[in-house]
Amino acid sequence: MNNSLIEKSIIINATVNVVWRVFTDPVITRKMGGEYATNWKAGSSFGWKGADGNMYTNGIILRIENEQLIEHSLFSSGSTTTITSVIAYTFKENNGGTILCASEKLFAELTENEYNETSQGWDFALATVKKIAEDL
Repeated sequence: MNNSLIEKSIIINATVNVVWRVFTDPVITRKMGGEYATNWKAGSSFGWKGADGNMYTNGIILRIENEQLIEHSLFSSGSTTTITSVIAYTFKENNGGTILCASEKLFAELTENEYNETSQGWDFALATVKKIAEDL
């Protein structure tokens, strides 16, 4: 089993601009239970800050194209150099809606169970983005 890449996509009945804002507008992003701590520029730090004020992930923005692409690394817990994965989101217009594609290239070997749990986490995360975007 190849457990080094997870790819998911979801169709969202909201414009690309609205879906983009779910990621980049802290007021909207807080509906997911936190916000991204970044200035949204390539080379900048990137992390998820929970509503409790704790930083849960950290990495670097590798590439960003307005309303098209966000790609960032994730570092292992407590590290600023050991990359555990690279995550990319692409935003594609689809007849007034959006196809949101997410991929995670994993650099650590996962067991089949860990891989399945991570994959299910992606399903939940994308469904959450869909719900928030469609409710705006």
